[in-house]
Amino acid sequence: MFSSHLFVSFFTAISYSVMALALATVPAGNGEPVYWTRWLFYIGSCSILTLDIATIAKKSNVKKAEVAVFTALTMFCGFLASVIITADRWWFFGLSTAAYVGMLYVLFKSSDEGSSNGPSIMWFVLLTWSLFPVVWILASTGFGIVAVDIEAILYLALDLVTKIGFGLYVSTNHTLKN
Repeated sequence: MFSSHLFVSFFTAISYSVMALALATVPAGNGEPVYWTRWLFYIGSCSILTLDIATIAKKSNVKKAEVAVFTALTMFCGFLASVIITADRWWFFGLSTAAYVGMLYVLFKSSDEGSSNGPSIMWFVLLTWSLFPVVWILASTGFGIVAVDIEAILYLALDLVTKIGFGLYVSTNHTLKN
C-alpha cells in the first residue's frame, strides 16, 4: 500500500537537504536566492497532502482532483511571486491566494458523505497552511520585515507541523482508502 505520509516526509527531507547545501537556487531580481526546489517539492508534497485530506473528508474523486490542481496552482504562482521583485509579484501572490481559497472552498464545502474527522483536519489546514503566505509577506519576497535566515526557520517549523506532524497524525489515526 502506498504510504503517502511517509513519501511526503521523505520528500520534505530531500528538499531541506538540497536547500541546506544551497543547491538548485535561482536569484530573484534583488539577488536573494530562491530555492526553486522548495516550490517544486511543495507542488508535489502539498498536492499529495490535500489528496489525503480530501480522502479523509470523503470527497469524490473529482473533488480530490480539484484540490490537487488548486494546490499545485497555489504553489506554482507562489514560486513566480517569489522570483519576481517588481510590483507584479503581487499579481502572482493574488493568483496563488485565489487558488488557495479555491482549494479551501472545495475542502470545506460539505458533501453527503462527509467524514466526522474532516472538519477538524480542514481547520488544521486553514490555520496552519495560512501561515505560509504570512511568512512570505514578512520575508524579503514580500515586505522584507524578517531576515532570510528567520524566514528559513519559520518555513522549516511550518513544514515540520504541516507535513511531518500531519503525516504522523494521519498514520496513527486514519486509514486512507479511496
